[in-house]
Amino acid sequence: MTWPSFGGMVATVLLAACSVTSAPAATSAPSSAPAMASLRSTDAPESGLPELISDHSFERPVQPRMDAAYRTGLVTDHCVDRDLPAPPVAEQALVVLDRTYALTASYVPNDLVTASEAGLSGTSGTKLVRAALLDDLAAMAAAWDAAGFTILIDSGYRSYAAQAATFGSWVARLGYVEALNRSARAGHSEHQLGTTLDLSSPGWGGRFGDWAVEAPEGAWMAAHGSEYGFVMSYPAGSQGDTCFSYEPWHYRWIGREAAAAHRASGLDLRRFLVRYAGR
Repeated sequence: MTWPSFGGMVATVLLAACSVTSAPAATSAPSSAPAMASLRSTDAPESGLPELISDHSFERPVQPRMDAAYRTGLVTDHCVDRDLPAPPVAEQALVVLDRTYALTASYVPNDLVTASEAGLSGTSGTKLVRAALLDDLAAMAAAWDAAGFTILIDSGYRSYAAQAATFGSWVARLGYVEALNRSARAGHSEHQLGTTLDLSSPGWGGRFGDWAVEAPEGAWMAAHGSEYGFVMSYPAGSQGDTCFSYEPWHYRWIGREAAAAHRASGLDLRRFLVRYAGR
């Protein structure tokens, strides 16, 4: 498939100051149990990591193009737990976060607003999201209403500190190794971007169940979320590449054009972002 080329800066990964061989690693056992994305976090990345993702205007992303130099610069064993700086990208919505690449503790989006500005009410309306996604969230919420659905936002933006506390609660409950299968360490959570939502619906009580199958609202999101720029980050059967358990409630906004390209690619989100970085 041929992708259109867009001008502008192509991100280049700079890993010289933080080599893979010197990075700390932890082993983790595979798990088939889905993890609550609202319960995700990590040990703090090294405090000296540079802030590689700028806080300039968060523009709506365009369809990304393949960039071999970017792709080959990334580590291949990304399921190893370490704290390398998130690879710099021209568009913040397309940054790669996984068990290796992380945001710094100081990263906070500069345009956080409440979801109420997109027309969400109740507890859902109190959740923080980036202003960049408000138009798409409002349009999606209108589509929910038209379909007769009430979809709730359980979690939006989550700070580095909040994620660290969440991961710590999983460690206390399950032990460190198993917690890695249930939760993202701080800095590695997509929620810190402010563009990721954990969703549910009033009639659905299976907090660790398959929302995309067990609830019509979840099935609607799986079928139509990408039309509004929202992509399921950790789909079923992708744990070998995403390194996280299936989370049918966890949706990340990457913009409508990028989401359409992602859907057409057939790739899980992480692999898509790695292969089609830059503009």
